[in-house]
Amino acid sequence: MSETASRKRLFTEANRRRPWTGRARPRLLGGQAQAAAQRLSRPSMKPQVLGYLQFCVDVLTVGLAGRLAFPLVEEAIFSDLQRLEVIWLGALSVALVGRIAGAYGFRCMRSLWRATATALASLIIGLMLLAGLLILAGLPRGMVEAWMLFWFIAAAGFMLTSRVAMELRIAHLVQTGRLEHRIVLVGGGDTLEPLVREIDRERRRGRRLCAFFDERMDDRSPAMVAGHHKAGDVDDLVEFARLAKIDTVIIAIPAASQQRIRELLGRLFVLPVDICVLDDAEIPEFSRKRRSRIGPFKLIEIYKRPIGGFAAVQKRAFDIVLSLIAIALFAPLMLAVGIAVRLESPGPALFRQKRHGYNNKPIEVLKFRSMYTDQCDPTAVKAVRRGDSRVTRVGRFIRRTSIDELPQFFNVLKGDLSMVGPRPHALTARTGDIVYDQITEAYSARHKVKPGVTGWAQISGWRGEMNSPEKIRARIEHDLYYIENWSLWLDLKIVLLTPWSLVTTKNAY
Repeated sequence: MSETASRKRLFTEANRRRPWTGRARPRLLGGQAQAAAQRLSRPSMKPQVLGYLQFCVDVLTVGLAGRLAFPLVEEAIFSDLQRLEVIWLGALSVALVGRIAGAYGFRCMRSLWRATATALASLIIGLMLLAGLLILAGLPRGMVEAWMLFWFIAAAGFMLTSRVAMELRIAHLVQTGRLEHRIVLVGGGDTLEPLVREIDRERRRGRRLCAFFDERMDDRSPAMVAGHHKAGDVDDLVEFARLAKIDTVIIAIPAASQQRIRELLGRLFVLPVDICVLDDAEIPEFSRKRRSRIGPFKLIEIYKRPIGGFAAVQKRAFDIVLSLIAIALFAPLMLAVGIAVRLESPGPALFRQKRHGYNNKPIEVLKFRSMYTDQCDPTAVKAVRRGDSRVTRVGRFIRRTSIDELPQFFNVLKGDLSMVGPRPHALTARTGDIVYDQITEAYSARHKVKPGVTGWAQISGWRGEMNSPEKIRARIEHDLYYIENWSLWLDLKIVLLTPWSLVTTKNAY
């Protein structure tokens, strides 16, 4: 069975906590857990950002070193344009060799001696490759070697200085809590204490234990382990992780059975975090089985967040660029529609509706108003059907063509929505008397990524009225497929196919 199919089966088999619906929770996080979650509500800096920064610094400093070293040899061997081309080719060669050697990984950058050794090795290899190309091109060997020697000396000084500065910067960011890998543990008792102490010892490396949670409430699960207070049970963990910016959840239950892991995963899969278990656990067949360790403790990665690291940066850049283009392109149309809505019936041109966003948090989505003001349904308790008397004449047209959703490009620019993702549903959206999240256990998993203006389900024909549980399940299956198979090319494909889906879909009213 494929990994995707296994995860879908897990979604439908496992129990899970119902997502946030706007109603009061039956219980709240304890005071200490609430305070800790609020302190962690600001995301920490990702190590990848420092890696990309170091890459750019290396390109610039190696290029500058090449330019400074060039006047020490005969300038007649190149024209000005050729000189610049060769210098930047050398700078890129050095940086790319460093990239292959792991010079921009966090583990390498936080160790000064390792970072320095890798940088010098990359510099030597990169300049040797460039020198070989220049000699093969027929340039005087002695002149090329002299230039490379001067270039190496200057660039080595720059690269060593930048590594020292980066090591000091990393130490400062870790000390102030702005650069850290945040961990939450599931488990309790004496068996948890060694792992807790090991994570605390690695605090200077950027690891931080935020809290631990345990279902047991008897003597086997003390309220404090190695100086850390128990923050609640697994349901409290879900609420905690929605408030705090957590990176990894570790199921630290020794020799946990596969059934026990499945039960916990069914409740934790809604969270956009990495999920690991201890190495001696009984591993479900769909796990990634990638190993890592914290000191002597070996971990197995069960699940990795769908879009993280540089992929999240790519997707956000994609969203910003396309939303700006779309706003500029459709500005005249949006102005005309806004005027038409106001002229047909009294009330505002825009309609704001609370919907489920990333990590189940509510967001306010913009649309052009398509109903009479006194009959608008912000809660979406009653779905719009064919010939619905609440919808205006202009509203029928803009709903059928999805023009009513054009203001959502501003939501994309703000960051509440993505250009592509599962469509956001209203907090109490329903089919008949059944709320969407009661139809299938997999519903919450669609909130692991930002909702989108368009999505895989929409271009596959599952757009418009969802008037049966079967249609809801089909839409959610398509949403899960998108989450499991995301790529920038898939986003681009969906955006390009969206206009055609608007023309061919018949069930949007």
